[in-house]
Amino acid sequence: MILRSITKHVRDQNWFAVGLDFLIVVVGVFIGIQVANWNEARTKQIDAAAARERLISDLRADLDAFAVRWQWYEEVFDVARRVDDALRTEQPENVDAMWRFVRDAWIAGGEWPFAPSAQIYKELQNAGDLDLIASGAMQRRLRDYYEDSAREIEISLTFKSSYADLTHQLIDSRIGIAMTSCLSGASLEPSQPGTSPEVFYKDCPPPDNIDLIADSASGLYQSESLRGVLNARLNQLSGLRSLLEYLDRQAASLVSDLEAAP
Repeated sequence: MILRSITKHVRDQNWFAVGLDFLIVVVGVFIGIQVANWNEARTKQIDAAAARERLISDLRADLDAFAVRWQWYEEVFDVARRVDDALRTEQPENVDAMWRFVRDAWIAGGEWPFAPSAQIYKELQNAGDLDLIASGAMQRRLRDYYEDSAREIEISLTFKSSYADLTHQLIDSRIGIAMTSCLSGASLEPSQPGTSPEVFYKDCPPPDNIDLIADSASGLYQSESLRGVLNARLNQLSGLRSLLEYLDRQAASLVSDLEAAP
């Protein structure tokens, strides 16, 4: 219709009307472009908000997981220190005391791997959508948290001391089987985020064969290598606890800043 009107005004040499028609066309195109840009910006805002919420949810899940891991590693660290204290004293002769020592020596070698859940981060990264929610500085922080920290965790959990291998050699296999059966349920109890038991390793009754307990306790006490690998194990546990603290601070800071972002 507008083209027909322009053609008519040109034939009539009504240049004012021609100019007015062109102005209408230009304004219409401009408004159309602005509306399209507005819709695109609004869509990006919606997408950014949704992506930010997904990432925040993932980080909150990490915070729950780190809290449970922290409690577990604190318990294992305390047990390892009890073993270290026991090795500085005389070997107990009481069956219950021997059993507690053997039990502690076994528990002190436990591991519960942890790492940031990078699924949402990787999805956003692969889709090229990180720019929607993060500036250059925030993207560097996310990379430090999800990528650099993952490498540190891998190193910390891969190059572990030989403490667990040595204690498993010194503790009779029948004791080890009984210990695993008794403790596995407690150690796997906190499967839901935000929940954890008061203690992960509850008291286990000693096996009926007292000689197995005494022989395992003697093997541990008489080992010339145990003190050295236990010292390495304590250092490793201390490093893992520090790493968990660092990750917890990182995740909490990222949640706070992402929630405050416009």
